[in-house]
Amino acid sequence: MIAVTGIGVVSPLGTGRKDFSLALSRAVSGISVSDNPALKESGIARFGEVKGFIAKEHIPAMQARRMSRFSQFALASAIEAAGDSGILVTGENCFNVAVAVGTGLSSTDSTDRFYEGLLREGPEGTNPIVFPETVQNIAASHIAIHFSAKGPNITFSHSDISSELALFYAAELLKDRRADIVIVSGADELSPSAVTGYASLGLLSEEMTPFDLRRKGFVLAEGAASVVLERLDDARERHAHIYGIIAASAFSSAPVSTMQYDTSSASMIYSMKTALFQAGIEEPDFISASANSTEDLDRLEAHAIHETFGSRTGRVPVSAVRSCYGYFQGDGLLRLVAAVVATERNFIPAILGLKTPLTGGSLDYVVNSPRKGDIRTVLLNSFSNGGTASSIVFRREA
Repeated sequence: MIAVTGIGVVSPLGTGRKDFSLALSRAVSGISVSDNPALKESGIARFGEVKGFIAKEHIPAMQARRMSRFSQFALASAIEAAGDSGILVTGENCFNVAVAVGTGLSSTDSTDRFYEGLLREGPEGTNPIVFPETVQNIAASHIAIHFSAKGPNITFSHSDISSELALFYAAELLKDRRADIVIVSGADELSPSAVTGYASLGLLSEEMTPFDLRRKGFVLAEGAASVVLERLDDARERHAHIYGIIAASAFSSAPVSTMQYDTSSASMIYSMKTALFQAGIEEPDFISASANSTEDLDRLEAHAIHETFGSRTGRVPVSAVRSCYGYFQGDGLLRLVAAVVATERNFIPAILGLKTPLTGGSLDYVVNSPRKGDIRTVLLNSFSNGGTASSIVFRREA
């Protein structure tokens, strides 16, 4: 059994697990008009932007000044998660402490700045200090350096299931006893080039309306979340606070183009059924849907939920926390932390902005305000373009 013993958050809903939890429980939206004129040059004004984040309040100032926003987010959330967990990295255990990070685009702003200098002024005109922040594994390196963690260190970049793969890898390290503690993070940052790229593909909207017939695209966002994972027996032995366990995880794929979702929903159905079977449950207390306000994903996921639960579909509440903050590829850990918060505080997060539901309302959508109840298990879906699918069951400890 793999236990979650610490969580940390930097998000449009707030920085820190307390602010994030409060916003989620009150159905607050983190989507707003950006303060950054460069982000609005594409004609899009509203984003899931992290506001009020001051890096030196979370990270030593000399470290923070050389880091990209992406790295700052990831490290700040990791520091909070480690503090929450109470883990200590020492000379005796440092080789048994691992780091796994998931990201979609990492720091595109650093990449732009480095290559713009190179193209405009040549090798002598660019800033070599910026270059390390252009590589996707830089956040994992910063986390390992900060904690002096000398165990396995890996970064996954696999579109919408990047963070989920990092979580799966971390769990396998613990099961195989190749690590005793794993800090897992997922992060991405907003940048003008990312906004321009998504906008040119016609994917962006200023409204986030998952599962709604009016949906026109997603609100691009940024942020980070981290969790500390340990074997359950080890966590109990050191009397750690245990938020819950990763009860099961399942992955599948379909042979479709890089810009498509699995049009048959078969990979989505397989991952859900397999995760539920592995966890030994027929129905979770709610589904944390992958729905991101795009035409194809929301429709296909609604169909997959129907096919998975059949006549029991209406008994399983469905939430979509991306409606509260937007969408970024590395947000799998943020969605997991939302599930942790939901089970700890016994509520199902609301889907904001849903007015005209898909499937004629036959799915039990949790709309506009959270739903109270005894929440013990969550099925966390993550479905990516390119046909990959992931389903994870998180369960509050008995």
